Amino acid sequence: MQIKRKVKVEGGNLKFSSAHFITYGGRCERLHGHNYRVQVEIEGELGDDKLVFDFTVLKRLTREICQRLNHRFLLPLHNPHLELTSSHDSWEVRFQGKHYVFPRVDVVELPIDNSTAERLAEYICTELCRELAEYDTARLHTIMVGVEEAPTQMAFYQRPLHEE
Repeated sequence: MQIKRKVKVEGGNLKFSSAHFITYGGRCERLHGHNYRVQVEIEGELGDDKLVFDFTVLKRLTREICQRLNHRFLLPLHNPHLELTSSHDSWEVRFQGKHYVFPRVDVVELPIDNSTAERLAEYICTELCRELAEYDTARLHTIMVGVEEAPTQMAFYQRPLHEE
C-alpha cells in the first residue's frame, strides 16, 4: 500500500471579496459579488524535517494572491463573448446590450476566459505553482485549490505540481 501525505490550509485570511459576472448559454449574469474562501492542499513526501511543506509559507503565498484579488472587479481578459476596451484609467466591458465602465484601479485583469469559481481555482493554482518554484518542492507531487463562492458551492482544480 502506498502511503500518501498532504497538507491543507484554509480559513483565516485565505479569502477575498470581489465583484464579477459570468457569461453562459448566450447570457450574462448581473454584476454581483462574493465573499470567496480559498483552500489549498499539497500532496507529497515527508522531508528530513518531517514536513510535507511548511504551512506558514503556503498560507502566506495563498494570502498574498487573495489580497491581489480582494475588493476588485474580476475581469476575464480571454472571454470571447465580451468586448473589452482599455484606456489609461478605465476598462469598458460590453456584452450585447450591457455596458460597464470600471476604473482601472478597481479591476484585476485575469488571464482566464470566464470568472467562474472553476477558473478562479485554476488561476490561483497556477499563481501558487509559479510562486512555489522559489522553494524546494522536489518531494511534492500534486496541488489542489478550492474556491468557495458560497457556503454550499465550491469548485476545485487539481494538477501535478511539476509539469512533465
